[in-house]
Amino acid sequence: MTIEFVEMWHKRARPNPDFEQFNVQYGCHLEEIAEQLESLTGNDEYVHAALIRATAAMHKLSTILKSGEGTLFIRDRNEFLDAAADQHVTNVGATYCAHMNGPEALRRVNGSNWSKFNDDGQPIFDENGKIAKGPRYERPDLTGLY
Repeated sequence: MTIEFVEMWHKRARPNPDFEQFNVQYGCHLEEIAEQLESLTGNDEYVHAALIRATAAMHKLSTILKSGEGTLFIRDRNEFLDAAADQHVTNVGATYCAHMNGPEALRRVNGSNWSKFNDDGQPIFDENGKIAKGPRYERPDLTGLY
């Protein structure tokens, strides 16, 4: 599986993405960062408190963007794209260093994402424009990847 297969899912979900959809998608991205932060713990009070503040900030900004209450603008497209690519690299590195199979997890999660589409292969959206988990949804099985 390649990253292009993940992009294909997004192209099917949003054939003509607009600025509002960018903000919803970025809100979803921040929601995933918050969920990842919630899976961690710190080694002392300072680290733990910083983790809690960062998680709360990600959840808050995610909610604001997904609801349309706030808007982000890309100030520097080159820096944005560079950071996005770096996030792919560092996520692979983090899962590798944690003795997890990140590439296979991505394949399984993307397969699960395709199950969010209806019987006609079309996405199902919630009231905020996020792809919803419809009746065909199957949770990814990450067993054996860590």
